[in-house]
Amino acid sequence: MPPKQDEVQKMLLEIQKAISDTKDEIKDAREEIKSIKDELRGEIKGLRDEIMGKIDEVKKEQEDLSHEMQGAMIKINALATDTDELRDKNKVLEQKVYNVETAALMAECKATERHLRIRGIKESKGEDIYQTIADNLSDYMQMPKEEICDSFDLIYRVNSIIATKNNLPRDVVVQFTTRKLRDMVISKGYTEDLIIDGNKVIILKETPRKILRKRKEYKEIVNFPGKDVRYRWEFPEGLSFNVKGERVRIHNTRQMQDY
Repeated sequence: MPPKQDEVQKMLLEIQKAISDTKDEIKDAREEIKSIKDELRGEIKGLRDEIMGKIDEVKKEQEDLSHEMQGAMIKINALATDTDELRDKNKVLEQKVYNVETAALMAECKATERHLRIRGIKESKGEDIYQTIADNLSDYMQMPKEEICDSFDLIYRVNSIIATKNNLPRDVVVQFTTRKLRDMVISKGYTEDLIIDGNKVIILKETPRKILRKRKEYKEIVNFPGKDVRYRWEFPEGLSFNVKGERVRIHNTRQMQDY
């Protein structure tokens, strides 16, 4: 065989070997790629299963939270209902208390409707307050003393810490047998002063202390500087007066802000 042919033969063998090696490399590469794909598929499947598991957990937590919220809303609604019921019961109770207090005040006012309080009569040791009142009311009302005395039920001075502390004479309460003479004395007091022992005294209706305490809360209106307010006390609380020819009634201190 000539030398050139040997070289060609050698080259062919080398080419065949290179082709065979390439095929082996391609095969190995394919197997490696397949292995990588299988590994990736496994990882992707595992990751997907993990994600789906997390999603299921989140869904379950969401459902549990939704149930808890529903339970909470039911409790809140029940509490709101209970609160409304308690508020309604409290209103009813407040009204009952108000009615009882009002009835008690009415009874107290009824018990003192024949009473008259006189403030400013000089007080002296060993005084006969009964005779002092009888003599002065007889002159004041221009009535016989016997008739005046017949209308008396009881006359006494009222113990008062304020009067004692300020060295003032204690008030005198006159209890009449009927309202008629008491009302006549009060009515006359609006137009003519009652003078006892040279001093002008004050004629007052006997009013329960609770009502007097409530009336103090309205002093901003009745004692407003620069205004001559003619008013009338309302029972059990409040007052009425005229504003531009219209009668206005105030039943609680909150309404005072409008005036």
